Amino acid sequence: MKIAFINGSPRKEAGISARLLRAMEERLPGCEIVRGWESPAPLREGGASAEVGGVSSAPAVLLIAFPLYVDGVPSNLLRELIARERALPPGTRVYVLVNNGFYEGTQNAVAVSMLRNWCERAGLVWGQGVGVGAGEILKREALMSMANIFARRAVRKYNEALDTLAANILAEKGGEDIFTNPGIPRALYMRGGDLSFRANAKEHGLKRRDIRQKMR
Repeated sequence: MKIAFINGSPRKEAGISARLLRAMEERLPGCEIVRGWESPAPLREGGASAEVGGVSSAPAVLLIAFPLYVDGVPSNLLRELIARERALPPGTRVYVLVNNGFYEGTQNAVAVSMLRNWCERAGLVWGQGVGVGAGEILKREALMSMANIFARRAVRKYNEALDTLAANILAEKGGEDIFTNPGIPRALYMRGGDLSFRANAKEHGLKRRDIRQKMR
């Protein structure tokens, strides 16, 4: 089976979306994985092509990963979806991985529905959507395979969701959308985020009073 991995993150390989795609690749043995769209996009007005790393022949599956931007799709990915929706082969099955920095994975529900509606408009087959909450935990890629109890609890639900998604892709079938929270208390995640924010501020020469200063 040929699967095209589409990384819709503006941060490209530095983002959580790229990490999730790498984790998915490990779960899809025997599949031909390509990165990018399956064919050049139609020319836009003025002759500018929307192509971003096309590949030689049409895959059976698209796996689209992207971060949540204002409860929706990042503008760079939206532009590509619009440009390609009439050029993709009918019957192509689409699976989606959306991540955000909120604790709740359900925050991704609207973005998942946007991709489902796009599939219907483009004449494609909707496979499944996975909304990953608290994606910031996955910034440390090694955490996905760490053996200590805390790490296992934190990523267990992520791993279960990715396992389910991979099984459905390999079986060429659809499934119910999945929205995951980390396997740690919300308060603990929020506390960790606060400490990380302060550490980043200190690294850039900011003090606590600078953070609390109101914008005018």
